[in-house]
Amino acid sequence: MLHTDHIRIDPVYRDALRACGLDRVESVLARTAGRVAAWSRTTDTLYVARGGDDPGFYVKRYYYAGWNKRLRGTFRGTFFGEHRGQAEFYLLREMRSLGLPAVRPVAFGARRLGHFVGACFLITEEAPDALNLTTFARDVMIGRETLSPTLRVAIVRQFARQVARIHATGFAHGQLFWRNVLIRFGPTGDPEFLFLDVRPRRGGRHIGRPSQWWITELGHLAASALPFTTRSERLLFLTEYFGARKLTHPLKRYIREIDRLAKRWSGHERQRIKMNDLFAVWNRQLEMEKVHSARSADELATPLPGARS
Repeated sequence: MLHTDHIRIDPVYRDALRACGLDRVESVLARTAGRVAAWSRTTDTLYVARGGDDPGFYVKRYYYAGWNKRLRGTFRGTFFGEHRGQAEFYLLREMRSLGLPAVRPVAFGARRLGHFVGACFLITEEAPDALNLTTFARDVMIGRETLSPTLRVAIVRQFARQVARIHATGFAHGQLFWRNVLIRFGPTGDPEFLFLDVRPRRGGRHIGRPSQWWITELGHLAASALPFTTRSERLLFLTEYFGARKLTHPLKRYIREIDRLAKRWSGHERQRIKMNDLFAVWNRQLEMEKVHSARSADELATPLPGARS
C-alpha cells in the first residue's frame, strides 16, 4: 500500500537534525545507530548524540504494525486527529508556555498507510546532567549516589511544590510516574525537575472525575515511590503538596484514596521499574565498553619506547 510521510521540525533545530540524519521520516524510522533508552512491544526510545558539547536528541517511536492496532488508533483520534507524537509535541509546548518545566520538543512526524497511522515519532532535546527519577532513586538505594538527610528532605519538598504548581494551572500530565520525571541539580546544588512523556487524553486533559483528576496523578507518583521511600517521606510530600501544617480529616481521606490507587498500580510499576533497571545497567555497560575501546585505541597509537617513527 502506498504511504505518505509528514514531518514537522522546529526551524531552530532543522540544521542540527539534518546533521544527525533525523530530518526525514524515512531516516528517523529506519535509524538503528544510537543508544536504546527504552523499549516495549510497540514503542522504543533512541538517544542520538550530537558532536561536541551540544545536547543530543531522544527519538521516541510508536509502531502500529498490524491492522488491529491501526484500527484501535482510529478510535483514539489518529485517523482524523493528532497522532501520538504530534499530540505529545503540542502538550509539551503547552507546558512550557505555561512556565512549567518540560523537556523541549523539536520535531514530530508520521508515516500513514492510506489515512491510517503506521508509525509516528516525537523528537525531544536532551536535558544535560539529568536522570529519570526512578534511575536516580535506584542509584541512591544501592549507594551509587549519596544524599545527606537535609538534601533528601529538600528533594521531597521541592518535588511536591513542583507537582502542586503544575496541578494549580489545571494541567494533567496523564501518566505521572517517576520514570517520566527527570531530576538534576542546579549550580547551587538545588534539585530541579523536568517532565516528559505527557499522555494525550480523549475528551480533554482532565482524567477521572472532573474535580479530582489530580488524585489519580498523586496515585501514580505514590506507586513509583513505594519501593524507594519511607512512609514518613511520602507523608511529607503530600503535606507539602497540600500546603498543610497538620493532618485534617479531609486530608486523611485524600491520603487513604492515594494509598489505594498506589497499591492498585504497584504491581505494574514494579515491572516498569525492573525494565528501567535493565536499561540502566545495559547503558552503563555500553559506556564502560566505549571507555575501554578508547583506551585500547590510545595504547595502540602510542609508540613503544625505543621504537623508530
